[in-house]
Amino acid sequence: MLTHVDQNQRPTMVDVTAKSTSIRMAMAQCQVQLPKDLKAFIQGDELQLKKGPVFQTAIIAGTMAVKKTYELIPFCHQIPIESCKVKIQMDEDLLVTITCKVKSIYKTGVEMEALHGAMMAGLTIYDMCKAISHNIILKETKLIFKTGGKHTLLGRPTMGLVLTGGKSERMQEDKALISYNGMPHAEFIYQTLAKYCDEVFISCKSNQWKDTVLESYPSIIDKFDNAGTIGGMLSAFDKYPEANWIIVACDLIFFNDKTVQKLLSHFDEDSIATCFKNVEKDFPEALCALYTPKARNIFHDAFQSGVRCPVKVLGQVKCEMISQEDGINLANINSKQELLKVQNEFH
Repeated sequence: MLTHVDQNQRPTMVDVTAKSTSIRMAMAQCQVQLPKDLKAFIQGDELQLKKGPVFQTAIIAGTMAVKKTYELIPFCHQIPIESCKVKIQMDEDLLVTITCKVKSIYKTGVEMEALHGAMMAGLTIYDMCKAISHNIILKETKLIFKTGGKHTLLGRPTMGLVLTGGKSERMQEDKALISYNGMPHAEFIYQTLAKYCDEVFISCKSNQWKDTVLESYPSIIDKFDNAGTIGGMLSAFDKYPEANWIIVACDLIFFNDKTVQKLLSHFDEDSIATCFKNVEKDFPEALCALYTPKARNIFHDAFQSGVRCPVKVLGQVKCEMISQEDGINLANINSKQELLKVQNEFH
């Protein structure tokens, strides 16, 4: 159903009064193919012409365009821009790739701002270079990802994984089957992730959940013997190597929608993972994180070198680390005493 027309089929701006504010982020890409005539003007990472530095000027133009999107597209809201980053790269074939990443805290998204910024940067490159040659091709412009609001687009499939393969030796019962919210907790995490992911899987050993409620859920069998949680993660990465993965341990007792929403709203395409900081020691919480496809090779290399701890792997690479606040708590339980205390709190 179209939202920019009213009940009488007249054009109208969408009413966002009732919507709540949240972190909204979008990144768009525009590509410009330059002709070989311009090779002589390359100085390092810049094209230097009589009109000035081309890429620096395009970055300024893209940023200005983001801020003025609402003035040019009729039904766009005037959105407070919290952050705008325009990046320009050129390969050896003179293919220029512009990315425009925009962030706001508002009631509606910023994908139009990101698209407008990327396109205007591309047009500025054309304008500054046309004196040398008109054989410039403005190629594909597309939305790479958007987060916040009802719909999330991360540019590729986003899968969810609930880690349940542990032995639960200290707890002396399966953590995945313990109920905090009226159902086995692994099932609760699965259903929460299903709201945001294209597909969700239970990570487990072969026949681990036979004759339990978890048996009916899609699973990825851990193909690595005695490797711990990293084995389950690698098995998932190998099954869908081009996907993003939201990976969650089954014993995070306060896991909720806000946890997923915050990971998505801080998604960093250039990082190995977007994850929370441990509240006490500031290390990355590897078992509640959003991984990009870059993680697969990193984790395989670490595994081959004998590293079995996902936290140690993330501690050595680029991560987008975010704080635990605003209703987010990654506490887990490991003993009967802790379980009784927490269950009393839930009741």
